[in-house]
Amino acid sequence: MSASTSAVASRSASTSASPPVLLIVTDVFGNTSAIASFARQFSLPCLIASPYTGEKTQYPAETLAYHAFIAEGGVGAYAEHLSHLIEDYQASLRYAIGFSAGASALWLNSANPAMANLQQAVLFYGSRIRDHRDVQPACPARLIFAEQEVAFEPAELVADLRQRNQNAELVKGSKHGFMNPYSAGFCLKTQERFMKELLDLTQFSAAA
Repeated sequence: MSASTSAVASRSASTSASPPVLLIVTDVFGNTSAIASFARQFSLPCLIASPYTGEKTQYPAETLAYHAFIAEGGVGAYAEHLSHLIEDYQASLRYAIGFSAGASALWLNSANPAMANLQQAVLFYGSRIRDHRDVQPACPARLIFAEQEVAFEPAELVADLRQRNQNAELVKGSKHGFMNPYSAGFCLKTQERFMKELLDLTQFSAAA
């Protein structure tokens, strides 16, 4: 089955026996070793959603990854396939983290009643959120944007989302992709800052 008909989901290896509590929605690079390492830092069962069926697919450049993503149907297709995962696991999911295209796909699903059980969704630099500003999430959502984007002005988007009572913020001095080691915009210091915040956020559920 191609990725155009099914989004890929894989469990964190160390937690595969338990229902997933944390949903991680990847960017256009898909389910990379960096994502696997990211997931292992949480003491929660994780479900990883990727736009590709080939779990071992690796793209040496962001441009190649983007073109592959568009060929699979882009954000719209990703969001549609993600909706099935959210509904399938809605009983156990409590947190969701999305990156770039994954954040946009997660945002498009955020009004789904199946998201209502989530304690929080954290969306990093979801560029296409700008095209769907009127979405009203069914769960608390934190929208985190890079200060520098090529296609739009993040400061304007953040200001507009705040006017709409959304929890949106701008990371000063950052570029798109600051959480991903494979991205040209990666920033280790910023990644470490948000990694700590995410671990603190999910610590209570891990201890429960």
